[in-house]
Amino acid sequence: MSTSLKKSLFSGRAAELDAMESAFRDVSGGRQRSILLGAEAGGGKSRLVEEFADRLSGCALILKGGCIEQRESALPYAPVTAVLHELVQLRGGTAARSLVGAASARELAWLLPEFGETSERFDAGIARARLFEALRKLFEELAREMPLVVVVEDIHWADQATCDLLRFLTTRLKKSRMMLIVTYRPEETSGSNALRTTIADLSLSEGAEMLKLPRLKRAEVAAQLEGLLGRPPTPAVINEVHARCCGIPLFTEALIDASGSLRTDFPGSLNDYLLKGVREIPASTAGLLKVMALGGPHIAHALLRSVADKSDLELAELLKPAILAGILVPDGDGYAFRHALIHEAVRSDLIAGERMAIHRAYAEVLERGSVPSYRVWHAVALARHWHGAGQAEPCLRWAWQSAVEAAATFAYADQMEMLKLVLAAWPDVDHAADLFGADHCRVLELAADAACWAAEAEQGLAFVERALAEVDAERDGEQLAALLLQRAVMRQHTLTPGEIADLERALDHAVAPTRLRADGLGQFSRALILRGEFDRARLLGDELKDLSERLDDEEYRIEALIVAASVDMAAGNSRIDAFWNVAKRAGQASIGRVEVLAGAALLQALLETGDYAQIIDIGPAIFAQTVEFGQARYIGAIVGSPLCRALLAVGRVSEAVETCERMAALDPLPLGLVHVFECQAEIALVLGDSDRVAAAASASRALPPGPQVAGRMTANLLRFDLESTALAGDMDQSAILIRSASTQLEKQGGVSWPLLASAMRVAIDTNRKDVAQQLADLAARTPCRNVVEQAEGLTVSAEMSRATVSDLDAWEAAAQSWADLSQPFRQAYALMQAGSAAVNAGKRARGADHFGRAADLAHSIGPRLLANQIETLAAKARIDLRGGKEGSTPKAKLGLTDREFEVLRLVAAGQSNREIADNLFISSKTASVHVSNILSKLAVPSRGAAAAMAHRLRIVDPA
Repeated sequence: MSTSLKKSLFSGRAAELDAMESAFRDVSGGRQRSILLGAEAGGGKSRLVEEFADRLSGCALILKGGCIEQRESALPYAPVTAVLHELVQLRGGTAARSLVGAASARELAWLLPEFGETSERFDAGIARARLFEALRKLFEELAREMPLVVVVEDIHWADQATCDLLRFLTTRLKKSRMMLIVTYRPEETSGSNALRTTIADLSLSEGAEMLKLPRLKRAEVAAQLEGLLGRPPTPAVINEVHARCCGIPLFTEALIDASGSLRTDFPGSLNDYLLKGVREIPASTAGLLKVMALGGPHIAHALLRSVADKSDLELAELLKPAILAGILVPDGDGYAFRHALIHEAVRSDLIAGERMAIHRAYAEVLERGSVPSYRVWHAVALARHWHGAGQAEPCLRWAWQSAVEAAATFAYADQMEMLKLVLAAWPDVDHAADLFGADHCRVLELAADAACWAAEAEQGLAFVERALAEVDAERDGEQLAALLLQRAVMRQHTLTPGEIADLERALDHAVAPTRLRADGLGQFSRALILRGEFDRARLLGDELKDLSERLDDEEYRIEALIVAASVDMAAGNSRIDAFWNVAKRAGQASIGRVEVLAGAALLQALLETGDYAQIIDIGPAIFAQTVEFGQARYIGAIVGSPLCRALLAVGRVSEAVETCERMAALDPLPLGLVHVFECQAEIALVLGDSDRVAAAASASRALPPGPQVAGRMTANLLRFDLESTALAGDMDQSAILIRSASTQLEKQGGVSWPLLASAMRVAIDTNRKDVAQQLADLAARTPCRNVVEQAEGLTVSAEMSRATVSDLDAWEAAAQSWADLSQPFRQAYALMQAGSAAVNAGKRARGADHFGRAADLAHSIGPRLLANQIETLAAKARIDLRGGKEGSTPKAKLGLTDREFEVLRLVAAGQSNREIADNLFISSKTASVHVSNILSKLAVPSRGAAAAMAHRLRIVDPA
C-alpha cells in the first residue's frame, strides 16, 4: 500500500453493541453476563470488542487474553496467562498477590511466575480444582472493586483446559460484576471439539448471549469506506467493493487503496488478496514478517529483536511500513498481525528452507532463557521450534519437559501432543531413553494415558497397541497390566469388544496387592455392573474392599463402597442412604476421581427410586465436577442423563432439552452418546415428535454394536421404534413390533418396564388382545424393585383393563402413583384414561374432574399432543373443559372446524384427498388444504398419525 489508511469507521454493528452495553448494565447491577461473539474470519470481531472497550473507558477494568493457535503452541491456559500478565502490568505483582492471598497465589504461580513460589502438586483432580478456585477468587475480588470485563479472543484455538475453565467460571461467578466476552469463528465448529463443546456450554449458561456478526450491508460498507478514506467514496466504488468483498470488513480494506481507487489487479485466492499489502512493503520488512509469522500471533519486542538480530531503532524502522500498511499493530510489549488471516497467509507463503531457518533462529534464542513473563510457554515453544528446525534431540528433550508441565496443569490433550513429538523424534536420537529415564514403551504408555484422559480413544488405542507390541510380558507384567487396563477403558467407552478379556488378563498379571490391582478390580467391577453381571461384580468388589484395607487406601475403600451399593441396588436390597453416605465420604476425602464416580452412582440411584427433586438439586454440581476434574468427555453425558430424565419427568421440558444439548456438546465417546440419544428420544416422545424419536433411534443404531450396553440398547431401541411407528399412525408395523417386544421381554433376563408399558398401551390401541394378555402375564410375575417400577406396574394393569371395560379404580391408582413421583406427564395420561373410564361408568362429574386436572397438567408442561388427546376425549364425552361444565358438546373439537372434523373422519377411514373431495363435493386442492390444517392443529406429522389419533381416542365411530 502506497499510503496509510485511516482507522476503519465502526460500522454496521449497532444492534450487537447495544446488546453488549445492555449486558454491561446487568453486570454493573451485580449479575454476571457472558457474550459469545461469533463471526467468520475477517468479520470484525476484534473491531467490535475494541469499540466496546473504548466506550467503557473508566467504567470497568478490562483484561484481554488471546488463544494461541495450536500449530504454534500447545500452551494450556494461554489466554488466562495473558490476562494475568496484563493484570500484573497494571497493578504490580504485590497488589495482584494480595487480592487472592498466599495460598491461591501459589496456585496462580503455575501460570505466571510474578505470583511467587508455586504450590506442591499431589492429586491431579484436586490441584486442578484449586487452580480453578484461585482464578475464581481473583476475578471475584477484582469485580468487587469495579465491574470486570474479561475478553478471551479466538477461542477456536483454545486448549481443552481453557475450555473447561471458562465453563467453570460461568457457573461459579453468577453474582459477580463480571462480563466475559468470548470471540470465535463459527466456521471452525465443524472441526474443533473444544470449540463446539465450549460454545454450546457457554451459550446455555445463565446470563449468556450469543451474537453472530452478519456480513455488512451496502450502506455499512459505504460507512466503513468513508472511515478508511476520510471522505465519502463514489457510488461506483461502493457498489464494486460491496459486490466483491461480500460484506466482509477485512476484504473491504484489502479491496481499496488510500486514494479511494478500487484495486483491479487481484488474483482470485484469499491468500493473494491478503498478501497484496505484504508484497508492496519493502522486501526487508516483508522478510521480517516471515520471521514474525513463525513466532505466533503476538511476539514480544525483545524476542523479535533477538531473533532478527537487530537494534531497537533498526527494528522500529523495519516494522514501521508494516504498521502503516495495516498489516501489524502494536500490542502491549510487542506486535501482532492485524488479523489472523494475514498471519496465516504470510506463514503459508514460506518455503521449507525458510521455515527451518526461522524455527532454528527462534530455538537458539529461546535456549538462552525464557521470555519474560511467559515462562510457562518456554518448553512448548522450544519443542515446536526445534521440531520445525528438524533437530530431533533438542525437540525430544523440550517436548518431554513440556509434556510434564502440561500434565501438571491437567492439559491432557496438550500432554498427548507433546508426547507425540517425543515419539516422532525418538528414532533420530541415539540413546533417547537416557535423556529422561523412560524407555520408548513407557512413553507410549504415558501417551496412551494422556489420550485416555483427553478422551481421544482412537489415538489412545493406537498408542496402546504399539506399546503392547514392545512390552516384555514375562519381565514387565505390571506394565502389561497397566496397558491392558488402559485399552479396556477405551474399549468400554468406544463400545468395542475385548474389554472383559483385557480386564481378566490384566488381573492375571497384576497379582501383587498393589494400587494397580486395586485399579483393575474397581474398573472390572464397574464394567460388569454396566453389563448387568452383578454377582461377579460383587465378588470383585469384595476383593477390592479387602485390598483397600491392606493398602490402607481411602480411595479404594470408597470405590468398594460404590460397587457394593450399586450391586445391592440392582438386587433390590440397597437403601438410598448408602449412596448418600459414600458420596459424602468421597467429598470428605477430596479425591476427584471417586467424587465423580460416587456422584454418578448417587444420581443413578435417585433416578431409579424416583427422587427427581434431589437429582435436580445436586445434579448440576456433579455435572460441573466432571469438567473440573477433566472427565467431562468420558463421564459427563453419563452424569447428565439422570438430570435430563429427572427434568423431563417433572415436566421441565425446556430445561431437559438444554441439559441434553449440554451432554451432546461435550462430544462424548460412543458410550456417552448412548445416553445422549436415549435422552433425545425420551424428549421427542414427550413432545409427540415421531420423526425425532426415529432419528434418535437411528443415531443409536449407528453406534458400534458393543457388548457393554447391548441388552439395554435392544430394549430401548425396540421401545423407540414402537413409539415412533404408533405416533406416525403405522398400525400394521406397530402390531409387528409389539409381538417383537413380547418376545424380547420373555427372553431377556430382566424386564424393561418402560418397554413393557409402551408395548401394552400400543397392543390395546391396536386391539391385539392376545399380545396384551401375554404382556399382562409377564408383568404379573415380574417383581417391582422400586416405586417407579410399581407405578409402571399399576399403569400396565390399568392399560390391560381397556381391553374389556376400562377400570376406573386402576387408573386412579396409577394416576396417584405418578402424582406421588411428581411426574405430571404420566399423571396427566392416567387421569385422561381415568376420566374416560369414569364417564363410561356413568360418573360424569368425577370424569369431568379427572379430565380437567389432566388438561391443566398437560398445558402446564407444554407438549401439545397430550393436551390435544385430553381435549378430544373430553369432547367425545361431551365435557366442556373451557367452562368446567359437562353435558354439552363444544362447538369445535381440538380447534377443528365442522368441515375439518368431517375430513378427519374420512382420513381415518383411509380415503385419499380425491376420494374425500368426491364425498364432500369439494376440489382435491381444498381437501388437501383441510388435511394440512388438521395435521397442524392436531400436532401430528402425517395422515396416518391423524387417523391413529382419531381411532385411539374414539373421536370417530369404528367402521
